[in-house]
Amino acid sequence: MLSLLRRHTGALQLLFVVGVVGAALLLSLSLRPEQNGAPPLRAAAGLPVSVVVPATITYRPELSLSGTVAARTVTNIVPEVQGRIIEVSDAFRPGGYLNAGEVLFRIDPSDYELAVERTLAEIESARSELTLLEAEADAEIAVWNGQFPNREIPELIARIPQIAAAKARIRSGEAARRAAELELERTVVRAPFPARVLTTELDLGQVVTAQAAVGTLFSIDSLEVAVPISSSELALLGDPVGRPATIALPGGRTMAGVVTRTAAALDERTRLGTLFIEPANAGGLTAGEFVDVSIAADTAGDALGVPATALTSRDRLWVVEAGRLAGREVTVLGGDRDSAFVKPFDFADGVVAVPPANGRAGMPVTPVEGRGIASAPGRSTPRGAGVDAP
Repeated sequence: MLSLLRRHTGALQLLFVVGVVGAALLLSLSLRPEQNGAPPLRAAAGLPVSVVVPATITYRPELSLSGTVAARTVTNIVPEVQGRIIEVSDAFRPGGYLNAGEVLFRIDPSDYELAVERTLAEIESARSELTLLEAEADAEIAVWNGQFPNREIPELIARIPQIAAAKARIRSGEAARRAAELELERTVVRAPFPARVLTTELDLGQVVTAQAAVGTLFSIDSLEVAVPISSSELALLGDPVGRPATIALPGGRTMAGVVTRTAAALDERTRLGTLFIEPANAGGLTAGEFVDVSIAADTAGDALGVPATALTSRDRLWVVEAGRLAGREVTVLGGDRDSAFVKPFDFADGVVAVPPANGRAGMPVTPVEGRGIASAPGRSTPRGAGVDAP
């Protein structure tokens, strides 16, 4: 049996080789393209991309900004006279409300009352001296006219210089009296306008000096909203002075306002300008609080609405042109979370709603219809624009 296997080993090896070669030929034929006029396999299709046709809208800028309530000016309370404090108003404390003319504090008036009395005494002395001089002058004039009826009496004999000096002392005394009375009035310090107190540490018994501040306050009517704004946002408004604004306060309250002026210079750190808005009711505001502000501008003309996701940078997006990607540079007018509003441009076959991560100019793509951009009348957009249906 073993000898029989040795004699047929070569034939078996030959048969195995022939089988392998035949199998290879059959596999090769099965992988060749079909003949008999059948088309070859097509190349892979372009990358599918979602494409939308931009909606034409009437663009109406409506900026939603953030601002801070601040007083135009802060007034230092400075006594004009010195002395010991004998009374302090309960309202003259941080956060207190003050009415115009309300007493803030009183300084001991004793020294100033004595000064008024002293000036009154000096005035009485000067008036008595004037009365005496006038009587002496009348007597001298009578004697002179009796002795020298045809000669003019000399001024010294008629007491003319002395009388003039006495009258001058009276006028000086009156001025000193008014000054003393003014200082006496200044011992009572009053609120110059309706105000709120920012700072003060004044208390009974404290000695104050003239020209040293003892507290600060601001006029309630001087409260306004300072709103930072970029140059591009300001350009959307044109001339903002006089434009109405809506101030949104914490708690859902709103208040009307109007833009009164703009800052004369940009902030050195942020390079932003500032709008100042006067509220309709400044009494409802608190200095330092943050508020949201909406300002509407005039209709600026037609624009195109595209998906916010279409922008690959601040002003770039992709469009499909003849089955390939093409870049476009656009001017963004505004936008919100879902949409961006741009100036009209050539969008070819449509805008790519979601740009491919590896997109490049000329890249073959297969457009897939995407969801269009809806426009809503009177739309309000954060730091963007309002749109109206065309």
